[in-house]
Order: sequence, then structure tokens, then C-alpha cells
Amino acid sequence: MRNRILIYGILVSIGIHFILLSNIKFNFSNDKSLEIQLVQMPPELIKDNLAPQKNINQETSENLKKSLKSRIKESEEKTYCELCGPVSNINETFEEPIYGESIKSIEMVYKVFHDLGPNKGSIDKIKPFGVGTQGSIKDEKNSISKVGSLGINYKVDKNNYEIYYEAKAEGISSFFYSQPLIQKSRGLINILGLRPDYYLYSHGKKKTSEAFFDWKSKTLTINRKETTNKYGLINQAQDQLSFMFQFMFLDPLNKMQIPITNAKVFKIYNYHYVDELNMDTKLGSLDVLHVAKFNYQSPERIDLWLAKKYGYLPVKISITEDDLSSIIQKIETLKIKKINE
Repeated sequence: MRNRILIYGILVSIGIHFILLSNIKFNFSNDKSLEIQLVQMPPELIKDNLAPQKNINQETSENLKKSLKSRIKESEEKTYCELCGPVSNINETFEEPIYGESIKSIEMVYKVFHDLGPNKGSIDKIKPFGVGTQGSIKDEKNSISKVGSLGINYKVDKNNYEIYYEAKAEGISSFFYSQPLIQKSRGLINILGLRPDYYLYSHGKKKTSEAFFDWKSKTLTINRKETTNKYGLINQAQDQLSFMFQFMFLDPLNKMQIPITNAKVFKIYNYHYVDELNMDTKLGSLDVLHVAKFNYQSPERIDLWLAKKYGYLPVKISITEDDLSSIIQKIETLKIKKINE
């Protein structure tokens, strides 16, 4: 009886295991070995050597900051060119001192020529700007003659200046113009250059005119031929003589509108840029700036050739009249004394 019960139990057990094993699927087609990689625990994480989490984060953060700064510095040194660097590292260039500030005196001598022009100085034969059959090349050469010379002295005493101008006729012209032409200008020197207080134009006793600059009341008074005229004085106004030296203080290309008086009238003269060129003069070959006062409705004009080397002093001046004749002044000598000499 007991053997029979044991046999039944064994059979039941085998049946149960058979049922369970039949639901399990084994795939022997992909025979891959199981790889296990053992990683050693870092020393700082060993139980006996654990550091607080807070300290670890602080050290890591500081190390990252130092590393980042080092990389940025290396990158800047490699990529920045001289002009791309920080502004503080760029050497700033400073403008040279104004030419007129270092001048004590200037002596200038010009030769004066008269050019009759293509119309031979005859008003009734004027052709617009000389257009026409008048004036061949041979005639143009013969139309220019030396008529005189002029000297200009510019002196500085501390913050005061004086300019003396004297033109004398020579040759045949001296029979008609026996008296020299005198001009004088005096005033102060400030941050904007020359500020005239008085101007004189004199050609004989009968042709004398004066201009008085009252900067406090902003009034310009002109006395001429026993008449007096008053004008509202404009800032940075010049007389006909002082304006020649004003370019030593101000860039002529930045100051093309200049209020000027010739002791006859007072008006704003508009100068225009013409060109820049190299000119042969008695002082040698000079780089000059050519500016001119003109308008397209009249042949009258004034041309100035300003020497860059000498603070834009005029080395040639041409004054063209309405009949297209002109007076040309060319520099012969130039003597400059500086304050430290």
C-alpha cells in the first residue's frame, strides 16, 4: 500500500515539473558568453575615506573656474590681433601740436606778377573765361609781367600778435603806384587762433580804411572815406590779413566758411577744396593744398596754395578780377623763428 502511494507521488511530481519546464524556451543558436567587467571603487569613495559632498562640489567648482579662465586666456592670446585686443591695450595716437602755437615770428617775401589774361585787361573785350580767338599761347606768355614785391612780418608776444604787410610797385608800375600798399592787423591769440582787434588798409593818404573789432559788444566798426558803418560781429571773424595765418591754427578743410573784412565790407567768404598737388617753389618742392573762393556767376576768384609743411601758410596767391586779369603772388623767402629757438 505504502509503495503504491509513493509511486503515485513520484508520478505527480514528475508531471508538475514537466508542465513547468514546457513553458520555458531556450535559444541555443546565439551562443554568446556573458562578460562581466569589474570596476574598482575610487579611493575617495572608500568607506573609510569619504569626504562630505559639500566640500567635493566646492573644490570641483573652483577647479572648473580656474581651468575655464586659463582656456579663455590662451584662446585670447591666440585669436586676438593687435587691433582686436582690449581698448586699454591699444596705444592711442595723439595729434601733433598746432603749428601756430610754437611760432614766435615769420618773415615772408613774395614776388608780384600781373597777368593781363586772355582779354588783355580790356573790359569791353571780355569773353567768358577767355573763350574765343583772343590770346594765343605766345600772347599769354607775354601778358605776365613782374610788377612788384611784398613783405609780410608776423610777430607774437605772449598772447598778442601783430602783422605788417607792405607791397611796393616796381618797374613801369612804380610810376603809377608810387606809394606802397600798407596793411596792419593786431589782436589776441586764443584757443581758436587769431582774434583781430584792429585792421588798417592804406594806399596813400586818400585811400585809408580802418576796422575795429569790439568783441564785448559783438560790433565791427569800419571807417572809410569819412563814413562809418557798423556790422554785427560774427564769431571767429578775420580781417583780410589775419586770415592768411589763421590756417596755422585750424585745419583749412574743416573751416571753409570764414567771415572776413577788408575794411570796405564784411561778409562770409566760402572757400572750396580744389585739389592737392606737389608744387615747385623757391622753397623747394612742397605738398600743397589748393583752395579757392569763387562762384559760378562771376569770374572773380581768389586761389590759395597752402604748404602743409609750414602749417598751411600760403606760398602762392592768385586774385582774379572781373576782366580775367589777375595778380599773382609767389613766395621767394620764408624765415620762421620758433619760441624755443
